Amino acid sequence: LTLASARDTIRLLSWLKTNASHAHPMIVANKVQPGVAEISKADFEASIERKVDFMVPYDIKAASNAAKLGQVFVDANRSSKATGEIRRIAERVMGVSSDVSGGVGAEKKSLLGGFDLKSLLAKKDKAESEPAQ
Repeated sequence: LTLASARDTIRLLSWLKTNASHAHPMIVANKVQPGVAEISKADFEASIERKVDFMVPYDIKAASNAAKLGQVFVDANRSSKATGEIRRIAERVMGVSSDVSGGVGAEKKSLLGGFDLKSLLAKKDKAESEPAQ
């Protein structure tokens, strides 16, 4: 976490608020090294006026291992802390996580979840069987 990243985050959030007010941005701190940050997490969050949603730790050994094996980072390092955070980010993006934009108890429905496809099929089957008189 650096002063430059805080400044850039403020600019991006401001631009999104102005030009894409419907967007729900996620704040992800990548390559986080404990003790190396210019500013603390609390100061960073105070300056951007939002919470940091995810903090992906810096893991050079895991990255080297993935490159050596020729695999994706998550597949090559299943038990890594960074992999856990990346999986949580993916779940949030896909709408699987229950802590999306509202805290505990708020559930995110899938795009197709709004369409009741089974009821449409059931109505069609009933409609076809009734006019047989």
